[in-house]
Amino acid sequence: MPLGIRPTVDFAFKMLFGNTEHTDILIDMLNAVLRPDCRIEEVEILNPINAKAFEDDKLSVVDVKARDGRGNWYVIEVQTTLPAGLQNRLVYYTSGLYYGQLRAGQGYVSLRPAISICFLTQSLFPEVSAGNLRFELYDAEQKLSFGDQVQIHLVELPKYNISEEDLVDAEGIEKWIFFLQSAAVREAGELRRLLPEPVYQHATGVLEMITRSPELRLVYDDRAKEEQDRIALRVDTFAEGLAEGLAEGLARGEARGEARGKLVGQIQLLQSLLQLEATQESELVKMEQSQLQALATSLQAKLS
Repeated sequence: MPLGIRPTVDFAFKMLFGNTEHTDILIDMLNAVLRPDCRIEEVEILNPINAKAFEDDKLSVVDVKARDGRGNWYVIEVQTTLPAGLQNRLVYYTSGLYYGQLRAGQGYVSLRPAISICFLTQSLFPEVSAGNLRFELYDAEQKLSFGDQVQIHLVELPKYNISEEDLVDAEGIEKWIFFLQSAAVREAGELRRLLPEPVYQHATGVLEMITRSPELRLVYDDRAKEEQDRIALRVDTFAEGLAEGLAEGLARGEARGEARGKLVGQIQLLQSLLQLEATQESELVKMEQSQLQALATSLQAKLS
């Protein structure tokens, strides 16, 4: 029987990567995503999971905060939607992780890199094919880096389609992505056969533990339902807004005698829903229809 536990549900995700009894799982994932010059050998989880907190507090913090043996700081999370302001929030939390290190009397040279890793079940940047994106302070024109002190890593899961045959030569990040994407629909024995390395065996055991414990399974089911409810609400809200936007856009298009008028209405509505600065209509009407369509598609992907 398939495990039926999706590792991307926040509770299961934190059971895997935020448990002090399973730090080998977190260490391996960090090395797989970051591919550091010097391998991470130890981590301290700063906000370990508390299953009771999940049960009692529906809004319990679900990211994982950790520090490695060299003093580098990490915040790791999974997002199953693309909420408005996600990019701003990632910058805010990563910056807070950086400036929050200093204590009275300490110099700036004591600051260690602050690194965010966010797994996404929807693509935030569908316009590029790369699925593992790294952002840091950088002068794009002069191609100069300001150092690696503040980093944001995105792993966009939909951009990967890893088959069983691919696993033979797969890199660590690809194996983790395969695990996150397919563990729920595979039996434990099948996962162990496909991913024989000890760390994936251990990770499979964590998911099995959730299935076998009535208390943990109840918490998991509650969190999975909450996640589905959030997604459904977001889809319904978007559908209603899109219908209004289409009607408004069509009316504008008819008034102008231009078919692309409805695209302008869609773009303005989507920007409003995403809480983005609205592009002036005078600027939008100057754009080619293909440009308007590309912009509308990109905004819709961020909201859906």
